[in-house]
Amino acid sequence: MIWRRPAASGAARPRYHDPDWWLFAVLLTLVMFGTVMIFSATFPDTASSGGVGQYGILVRQLVYVMIGTAGLLVAMQVDYHRYARWSIHGMAAVLLVLAALVFVPGVGTEIYGAKAWLFVGPISIQPSEVAKLAMILYMAAWFAGKGGKVRSVSSGLAQFCVVMGLLIGLLMLEPDLGTASLVATIGVAMFFVAGAAPVQFAALLIAGGMGFLAMALSASYRRDRLLLFLNPDADLQNLGWQLFQARLALGSGGLFGVGLGASRQKFSWLPAAHNDAIFAVIGEELGLMGAAVVVGLFVVLGYHGYRIAMRAPDTFGTLIAVGITTWIVFQAAYNIGGVTLAIPFTGIPLPFISAGGSSLVVAMTAVGVLLNISRQTLSEAELRPSAVTRQEPRPAPAVVAQPARRVHPSPPRHRRTPRSRPAARRPAAPHSPGARSEWSEPWT
Repeated sequence: MIWRRPAASGAARPRYHDPDWWLFAVLLTLVMFGTVMIFSATFPDTASSGGVGQYGILVRQLVYVMIGTAGLLVAMQVDYHRYARWSIHGMAAVLLVLAALVFVPGVGTEIYGAKAWLFVGPISIQPSEVAKLAMILYMAAWFAGKGGKVRSVSSGLAQFCVVMGLLIGLLMLEPDLGTASLVATIGVAMFFVAGAAPVQFAALLIAGGMGFLAMALSASYRRDRLLLFLNPDADLQNLGWQLFQARLALGSGGLFGVGLGASRQKFSWLPAAHNDAIFAVIGEELGLMGAAVVVGLFVVLGYHGYRIAMRAPDTFGTLIAVGITTWIVFQAAYNIGGVTLAIPFTGIPLPFISAGGSSLVVAMTAVGVLLNISRQTLSEAELRPSAVTRQEPRPAPAVVAQPARRVHPSPPRHRRTPRSRPAARRPAAPHSPGARSEWSEPWT
């Protein structure tokens, strides 16, 4: 465990102070920038349809931004300790909904080959996005209650594998390999910070990697996507079309891009330009510099998120901060890495920038929880107990001249020496003949 050992979950809670405004500013920058890029990516469709239906993408995104902002502000005010009591109920509800999507006919709606959406009237909800936040809160409360038992195989590793296996199994049945891999990354990161033994952590990584490789090869479409990563030019007309157009967009952007709104690949060439492939549009219109700024914003967000985790007042807050920060940073890394062919393409959205309702609202609410933890973080002095107990030497008090006082000499006192003390008199004792006593005169 590379983090400081946080205080127990039942420790005294510090007073509230200002939140991390840098984190708040980075979040708002990403959300506003994402809204502008969504409009830029959907503008060609707006023009081709006469401006009737395609403006609905921008309007719908603005509605989700307002809902996410409300969730952000509310989560900032609610004490994160309250989630510990209801975390198990939220986790159970999410598992039931995911099971209903997979096993109950007519509940889930299949989109892009995955039965992962739940429609409530005109509103579409993706329960897997809610599952990320519910899993983080549940795991944080569970690990905080375990304490040192996390290092045990039976009480720690085995139970962790059961819970994560159940959640990942339901996600794979949708199927949604991208979300399942992200959930596994979040869970492993929290398990490591909670105090997992190095041997358990290494075994978990090896077993998890082998398991995901087996699942990736078990289905033909997942196997084809993995082979496409190894040879991107193998099938340019079918599976490799989107990634090929994304590479063209990134390459044509150059250093400073072709200009905002001037992308050519988004004109029906790049599929899902406003969703999974929006980073390619950013690279084409704003160039390498614009793409680097986006990556830098996520790096700053990750720095402040993990900094909040290290200064959280208790284990529960530390684990929540680690889970939320890992979620956002690694989801951004998976999206950018897939578009740039650094890793296999997973099809998960870019946080706060890609179009999407559930992803945006839940992610903004999660950052609100993170900001609430930042309002209760400890100071540098509280994080270093030695600095608190160590006291600087006090300066010597200034000597002030006092007026001289006349001292009257006292008569000398004569002490009696031991020899001048009178001998203690003892009661006379009868003397026996021939006896000699030091308290009597010698016999004559």
